[in-house]
Amino acid sequence: MTLKKIIYNANHRGLKEMDVLLGGFANRHATDLSDKDLLIFERLLEEQDTDILDWCLGKKLAPNEYQDMIRIIVQQ
Repeated sequence: MTLKKIIYNANHRGLKEMDVLLGGFANRHATDLSDKDLLIFERLLEEQDTDILDWCLGKKLAPNEYQDMIRIIVQQ
């Protein structure tokens, strides 16, 4: 997926809260991510909004592959 498509997908989610959280993160930081982190972020975007929101709010533990990315997103 291209960077432009990743940013678009981050800004057009099913939940408005996720548009703000993931879209805001992508708008500000996607161009600064390493190739590895960009791939992880891209895979994260394929997850359900409700799961991502629960991970970001600490209601559920994110899968290992996403834990560092979730931490980065939440700290932004």
